[in-house]
Amino acid sequence: MVRLVHLRTITLCSLAILSFSPRVDAALVIFSGLDVGAKSTDPRPNSDAAAASFDSAAALLGSTTLVDFESAPLGSFTNLTIAPGVSMNGQDINGFPQTIANAPYSTPDSLYGYNTTPGGSKFVQLVGGTLTFTFAQGIQAFGAYLTGVELDGETVTFNDGTSQTIAIPNEGFNVGGSQFLGFTDAGRLILSITLTVQADDTGDVLGLDDARWVTAGAAPVVPEPSALSLIAIGLATAAAASRRLPKPAA
Repeated sequence: MVRLVHLRTITLCSLAILSFSPRVDAALVIFSGLDVGAKSTDPRPNSDAAAASFDSAAALLGSTTLVDFESAPLGSFTNLTIAPGVSMNGQDINGFPQTIANAPYSTPDSLYGYNTTPGGSKFVQLVGGTLTFTFAQGIQAFGAYLTGVELDGETVTFNDGTSQTIAIPNEGFNVGGSQFLGFTDAGRLILSITLTVQADDTGDVLGLDDARWVTAGAAPVVPEPSALSLIAIGLATAAAASRRLPKPAA
């Protein structure tokens, strides 16, 4: 299922707060949180906190598209369309397509990946190899939950005008768990993102779920009308106060 998520990220209490609001600059910012050893039935506070921070930052760039894969067809896929103008494809350790699954590859699921959508069951299952997202319009932010990472050297790569590589944190061999990994890259145009999963004798088996991104050139969030009123009131108050100030002695 594809959902458009409109997130409010700034609450204005005064003109002074607005003056010190975070700026959205053209810079790569990474968001990461790990819950080492977390199974599908365990809480994921660090992963969820990183996802919330990413969502707040991404919302400053525009509306976020979230895909939870619940409507995706089960089984292997090639060039699967997951949203308008967005497709996904990849190959596993054996050169076969990657898979949409509704159950872990094996147990415990902390080692093999699982669904992270509340009340859901489906997720992308990677058995080594690669997974590539392609965006017809281009994006400037991307994030997802990853589960079951056990090996070093796994990466997220893309080109924003320069080749970029983000290391996927290793949750620990024979430990695994959950993590959220995302980034914002304000003002850039990213047409594809590739996850590369390392392979040991059997391949590192991962789960990917709840992917979200912001389209490049999306309209940034603007203050609510009530916030604009606060600004006007603040300016009017400042002007009135300046008129009441005593004139300096001649």
